[in-house]
Amino acid sequence: MIRLITIFSILMLSVAVSAQDDIKIEMHIAPDTIGIEDQAFLAITVTGSGNLPEPDLPNLSMFEISSQGTSTNISIVNGSMESTHAYNYMIFPKRQGTYVIKPASVVYKRKRYESKEVTLTVLDAGIGTPKTLEKAAESSDGENRDIFLLSELNKKKVYVNEQVTLTIKFCHAVSLLSQPDYTPPQVTDFWSDAIEPQRTYYQNINGRRYSVIEINTALFPTRSGELNIGQAMLSVNVQTKSNRSRDPFGGFGSFFDRGQTKTIRTQPLKIEVLPLPTQNKPANFSGTVGEFFITSSADKLKTEVNQPVTVTYKINGTGNIKTVAEPEIEDLVDFRIYRSASNEKVSKVEGVVGGTKIFEETYIPKRAGKLTIPAVSLNYFNPRTKKYKSVSTKPININVEQAALSDYADIPVPNVAGRVIDSKAKDIRYIKTESSDLAIRQPLILTTPLYLILNGIPVLLLVFVWIGQKRREKLSTDIGYARSRLARKLARKRLAAARKLAGSKQTAEFYAEIRFALFAYIADKLNISPHGMTGDQLLEIMVNANIEIDIIDTTKNLLRQADFAQYSSSSKTPEDIKKSLKSAEEILIKLEGTEIA
Repeated sequence: MIRLITIFSILMLSVAVSAQDDIKIEMHIAPDTIGIEDQAFLAITVTGSGNLPEPDLPNLSMFEISSQGTSTNISIVNGSMESTHAYNYMIFPKRQGTYVIKPASVVYKRKRYESKEVTLTVLDAGIGTPKTLEKAAESSDGENRDIFLLSELNKKKVYVNEQVTLTIKFCHAVSLLSQPDYTPPQVTDFWSDAIEPQRTYYQNINGRRYSVIEINTALFPTRSGELNIGQAMLSVNVQTKSNRSRDPFGGFGSFFDRGQTKTIRTQPLKIEVLPLPTQNKPANFSGTVGEFFITSSADKLKTEVNQPVTVTYKINGTGNIKTVAEPEIEDLVDFRIYRSASNEKVSKVEGVVGGTKIFEETYIPKRAGKLTIPAVSLNYFNPRTKKYKSVSTKPININVEQAALSDYADIPVPNVAGRVIDSKAKDIRYIKTESSDLAIRQPLILTTPLYLILNGIPVLLLVFVWIGQKRREKLSTDIGYARSRLARKLARKRLAAARKLAGSKQTAEFYAEIRFALFAYIADKLNISPHGMTGDQLLEIMVNANIEIDIIDTTKNLLRQADFAQYSSSSKTPEDIKKSLKSAEEILIKLEGTEIA
């Protein structure tokens, strides 16, 4: 019997370990259409836990290959460490045609994993180069520019909260003598999210070879109308040849180079944003746009009266997952309901933003019996089909039993003044006519300090228990009160998470956590959703709360740094990150001592 249990335990352990050891391999290529003189960027990523092996490349004999190095990213998800190894290659086509690149593979613990295949189309020379790049490369005198900056949108027309991708390309055909100082464009009417990683490749434009640095950003418009995207700006010191006509040593001028700082800008862009249609719009529509589905699960299906059941609602799909609102849950006669937690994980696959959002609701049954937690619906607008759609969870049946009553033990009666009272009469006592023995020889027990203290302690305990019970009831029934009371605690947890990210050099994620900590604190204090809140709204709330102008300026600078970090996180030093974390802590301390309304 013991041997069977041991074998079963080993089998279960091996299953658990294999579940944790599953890895994922992906392969992407960009662009997927090039000219015969151009190059394509091929990236293979391996994600999992533990020591990840190097992938096996597919057959690439139809290309010349140049390795662009590897990178590693480590993240912690639900307490488990996950690492991603990226292998980057530049491929140069040898001839025209359409090529299907077979899947890359990796063997891990005797199991083979494969990516999806990708397709690359190679056209005539120059055909793969966009006309906008050719035009941007030309100067006023008809010659090609040494450096230029270009901005593009992948769509001309979108709906409110639908993703549009902004691409910024920095192209240079000369050597750079300094790190580029990049300022992203103003996108005040959009919710923005950087699509990583930043890509670097070579491209032949107008017969000249350029090095291209490409930055992609997902934009989600927050209102309808014709919206503007400002100019991006970049300053860099580049290598230029000396002007021989002005050099007294003209014969040697061509051998010496000198640096020159150049500042370049993109052209501003416009995009038409359509309002969401009113026809067939659900009554409880909250503004979610994309393609999503929702599931639910309970931590237990059998409980007792007044014992909590936690139901987890999980929303998956593509779209702006950060702005997906909590599903509307109606009040139930048989349950008390309050929100316990929420979290999200954003994914960016092939330039499309999506992810998972999780909400946890606590249901406390009021009576015994077979109770049902009804289905919950999620309504969203699908911009691809241009229609509204509703998806729902399944009802959850809970078997609730009556809580068992605890037995109370008999409480012994203490002796009074050290005397034992005999409950049985032994003899008939004669009545005394003198009253001298009736005088009180000891003080009454009711008036002694010890008696008052011993009997006062239970009363005080009952008062504290009553106050605690009332507070718990208010926390469970008044969501606004609960969020306000827990705002500081949750903000400190988010700052602690940001501190860990700072230590792991995840700069973009660090600033995103800092930004959300400030937004969520204000939202919890006001009992509103932090998703969709803008920096201007946050600053306006602080002004109305009469926050010191220095703190408001600090907040404004911190938000600006968080925005810049989405595009150029590598420019932030450890000292910058340390100062930003300290600023966030000071802001939250000052907000805690202020009445926000």
